[in-house]
Amino acid sequence: MKALILLGCPETPSQTPMSIYASYKLSEKGYDVTIAANPAASKLVKVSDPEKYYIQEMVDLDDCLANVQEGEYDLLLGFVHKDAAASYFVTFYQLLQTKSIALVFEKDSELLKEYAEIVSENTDAEVISVRAFHNPNPIKVNLDKVLKEL
Repeated sequence: MKALILLGCPETPSQTPMSIYASYKLSEKGYDVTIAANPAASKLVKVSDPEKYYIQEMVDLDDCLANVQEGEYDLLLGFVHKDAAASYFVTFYQLLQTKSIALVFEKDSELLKEYAEIVSENTDAEVISVRAFHNPNPIKVNLDKVLKEL
């Protein structure tokens, strides 16, 4: 089984540790995990896991988008904390047509609602929507609940 994790702008402090955590949890469930990230997010993840204990494969987000094909992954997990991230998630969802989970998080309640609606209206993905920015625990707790049911 193969999983693709999407990372965009690493503006939120929670994204990097949660991406490593998500990769770890998915690996425990038997997934080969690839992280598709923009250059800044990629550098943060690589610095956070220099020995590649948790991150198996990293690819450039835009290169992945240009080359990804339906059926290539069994699971899509996207970190959505900006409107651009929501757009990327929806695009990858449409291309992959696979089981998908959107981790929608933002400190502003209105933006959180807006990003969750974008994903919900354009995909059949499971949407985890939580107010979070600095503290990754709300995201972790909700991700764990969804991963238990995989």
